[in-house]
Amino acid sequence: MRKTVVRFWAIALTALLVVMSLNGLFAQGLRAEGGAISIAVAAPLSGDGASGGQEIVDSIKLYIDATNRDGGINGRQLKLNIFDDKGNADGATQVANDIAKSDALVVLGHRSSDASIAAGSIYQERKLPAITGTANNPKVTSDRPYYFRIIYTNPDLAKTLSIYAQQVLQFKTASVIYDKASKNEQTQSEVIKSAFEANGNGKIQKIWAIDSDPNNRKASVQQIVNEIAAEPEAGILFLTTSKEDVAEDFLVALKQKGLKNSLLGEQALGRESFAKRFDKYDEEKKNPGFFTEGMYVPLPILFDSAGADAQDFLAAYQKTYNKTPSYLGAKFYEAAIAAVDAIRKANPALKTTSLDNDRELVRDALAKLNNRKVGIRGLTGLLYFNSDRNSDQPVRLAQFQNQKLISANQQFTPIANPERLNLPKEIQAGSIVQSGDQYFWRQRVVYAGMDINKLNRIDKTTFTADFYVWFRYSGNDEPTEIQFPDAVSNSVNPTAPVFDGKAPIKAQVVNGLNYRLYRVRGEFRNAFDFRDYPFDSQRLNLRFDNPNLSTERLIYAIDTVGLKLPRPKDVERKPFQGLQLWNFKDITYFQDSSRSTSTQGDPDLFQSNVQVEYPGLSIRMTFQRKTLVFLSKNVLPLILLSLLTYCCLFFPYTMFVPRTMAPASALLSGIVLLLSFNNQLPEVGYTVAMEYVFYVYFCLCLLPILVTVIGTKLDKEGHKKAFNYLNWASWIIYPLILIITIASFAITYSDRLV
Repeated sequence: MRKTVVRFWAIALTALLVVMSLNGLFAQGLRAEGGAISIAVAAPLSGDGASGGQEIVDSIKLYIDATNRDGGINGRQLKLNIFDDKGNADGATQVANDIAKSDALVVLGHRSSDASIAAGSIYQERKLPAITGTANNPKVTSDRPYYFRIIYTNPDLAKTLSIYAQQVLQFKTASVIYDKASKNEQTQSEVIKSAFEANGNGKIQKIWAIDSDPNNRKASVQQIVNEIAAEPEAGILFLTTSKEDVAEDFLVALKQKGLKNSLLGEQALGRESFAKRFDKYDEEKKNPGFFTEGMYVPLPILFDSAGADAQDFLAAYQKTYNKTPSYLGAKFYEAAIAAVDAIRKANPALKTTSLDNDRELVRDALAKLNNRKVGIRGLTGLLYFNSDRNSDQPVRLAQFQNQKLISANQQFTPIANPERLNLPKEIQAGSIVQSGDQYFWRQRVVYAGMDINKLNRIDKTTFTADFYVWFRYSGNDEPTEIQFPDAVSNSVNPTAPVFDGKAPIKAQVVNGLNYRLYRVRGEFRNAFDFRDYPFDSQRLNLRFDNPNLSTERLIYAIDTVGLKLPRPKDVERKPFQGLQLWNFKDITYFQDSSRSTSTQGDPDLFQSNVQVEYPGLSIRMTFQRKTLVFLSKNVLPLILLSLLTYCCLFFPYTMFVPRTMAPASALLSGIVLLLSFNNQLPEVGYTVAMEYVFYVYFCLCLLPILVTVIGTKLDKEGHKKAFNYLNWASWIIYPLILIITIASFAITYSDRLV
């Protein structure tokens, strides 16, 4: 009999190893047959722009790695081929030729317009699709159907900057400073002059060109600063240089001269690492932010007023690389999203002879991404290209404060359908401004925060919270007219509303902005997902919105200064220490909105597909259930009953009643435990993880009964050999099922056993 058992286990283990080996060989065969899909990345990885180039590479790699973990594209992994374009036209030309000769299906790059324009001629000639996330010059995509851009162009940028300088900052004169070594910056200075002087609204007093040659730069900068000091009507300064070292020299000379001209910087300067360049100067050591304080910069994304997808990217980047990304990482992450989507839709053959056709298919897939209806989800909204293969996304304005970038308190958003509005009325009211033939909404930015004091309880469908809400804003009190759509009741006074915008606990004016503080204590609904219960982690959402104004007119930005973000983990965890059954994991703040497609009875909207978005702000808190506490209370009885049932298999067959009634009793006990377990959950239309444990347990309870019935019959009919096999099989299969079940759950939820 012992030989039989050994033989049984040997056959089982051998079969298992064979299956695993064949599976591994099959997977390797698929990978070898399909091969990796190559994507080229061209960025400045040496010289002054190396840190920005590395951020570009890191962000793209973050998305590619996530795609590969999810199985790649049709089972094929993605591979990055990284090239250093040195941040200039010559370097870009060299790597463009190398990329064209490679097996890359698409190029993600370049950072600067000069590099993109130079490389674009080669990509066009070799019919290689390319996507830039940051190059603004129209020449990058003009008459180049293989180049795509997911950012605004220089003319759009110049319009917004000019409107901001004139309408918000109230400047009628301005001057421009650029690097004469850059053709793009020279062109941009002319575009800014044209936009600023449009309709006779302003005048560019002077355009200065910095000689950025290291041997002449400081003298050139100092001469320009001296001329600015001697020019009383210099006005606001447009600093269009993209090289951080050149901009650093200029700002140092300007501030040390004691000049206080307002500054509108180049997009490339919109990184908090730029402000850190000045830490070595005595003025900066005494007064952090001395050289950059108050400087405005245009950006395609501002994390303090970005949505949940952008905040998830921010958190993933910080976790992976232990530093904070800028607009560079965000826009090239989006470029990677567009590239992978195009490759997936193109379904390339990936053969040596099909490279040219594969590239053409990817290019065609990108070209079909040509309107909002087919747009794909990005960090800044839907990703798609207009007829010029550019992006329609708006320009956002940020301002340096204490070396940090925050959203400026007023923005401008382009109006897509101005013919539907009463333009003269809105312009007279100051809600809309005009630049040339384009119209823009004035968008108020409200700095808002929600700071949790305590989370008291997490129930089946609700939770109770005690927290502060505050707003800092200019203008009237409309930003405080908010609602909490998930609020159930006021936990202090059930008859009172959860929030009353007219009853702040503090109201004052601070640094020219209205400040309102409220305390909210209430119960809130939440959508729970119990599929992994009791190994589940839950996301609690606490959000408000403003039902009276659209996002075109108002937006809530995360008050990163007031919330002191980012916070140490122990500080984040403190409000949740009272939760006995939950472990705090993380908290995320993000700009949110609610949507309505209602026509509101307006006849002009009956035939339209207009969707109105209302601004809001959300907190997303993630918690992990303390599984071991639950298991010790609920699973231990099941284990003990399973052992009792297993023991019945060793009872002699003459004890027919105990061999059948004991498992039946255990089965009934399990049903009672399951009912008790289900009472802990709300009504759900799916099977939760723990229920599968009960189903296995019920099968184990039925096994001794089934074995007893069959065994009794075999014994009576004299089938001794079959009788013995049945007993040995039951003794082995029962614990094997138990071990496999425990192992499966342990492997699946190993990171949640807390």
